[in-house]
Amino acid sequence: MPVNIVVAHGLEAKALVKVLELERDLASTEFVEYSNSSRLRLLVSGVGKDAVAAAVTYLGEQQSSNDGEVRAWLNIGIAGHRDAPLGSAWLGNKITDQSSGVSAYPPQLIGGLEVGCVVTVDEPENSYPLNAAYEMEASAFYAEATKYSTAELVQVFKVISDNLENPISEIDIKSVPRLIAAQAPQFLMLIEKMSAIAQQYNSSQRLPSFYFESCSKIHLTVNQTLQLKRLCQRYKALGLEEELSSVANLKASDARQLLRQLAERIDGISEA
Repeated sequence: MPVNIVVAHGLEAKALVKVLELERDLASTEFVEYSNSSRLRLLVSGVGKDAVAAAVTYLGEQQSSNDGEVRAWLNIGIAGHRDAPLGSAWLGNKITDQSSGVSAYPPQLIGGLEVGCVVTVDEPENSYPLNAAYEMEASAFYAEATKYSTAELVQVFKVISDNLENPISEIDIKSVPRLIAAQAPQFLMLIEKMSAIAQQYNSSQRLPSFYFESCSKIHLTVNQTLQLKRLCQRYKALGLEEELSSVANLKASDARQLLRQLAERIDGISEA
């Protein structure tokens, strides 16, 4: 499951760690981090936009690579709403940053879940003026995670922990894991479907081994590396991946010759 989960607080992580059978990564020193053998990662960021942005950057840079593989990103956490029942939850289909007024609209490819608006605030919200889930991380999470993945693979899932009848000042923090755990069927389904989308995307976008072999044998400038990547992707898209090694002579030390050989062959096919 190539999925990263980011939560703000250890209490939000508690139920997820149990349900997802995650183990603490003691080697991680910057953030509290958990993982399992299925490539599922969970990181506790701390509260607020700056904290979650730093956590996403930390994890994204750790996982960055040249092979084009992406991971799904999911922010799970509690939120307040003026009248939604405690424990209810939804996927954010609109995320608005209250301080800037900027909104983002995560593409919705996964059915079977309630959806609704999420508003990110800089300070805890007590009056909930809009029909939205109020919390403190989603806008920064989405903005940062979409730098490392495609928009449809970045989602936020919010569980209602407070409302006008049950104000945030009276939250029993011990109830947070229970509220999260009660949504296990929903977030398990969400993680499974996001994982499937990520794997499908990576299968279609993964660069051929020829690309990495070329990079290891021939010196390429940054621009030439990008040209080689695009050419390899074109070959793959046309079902000609197996022809790459026969078209180009890897013994050639000249990167320009390699790129010219590949381009002439694929251009000839495209024009045919």
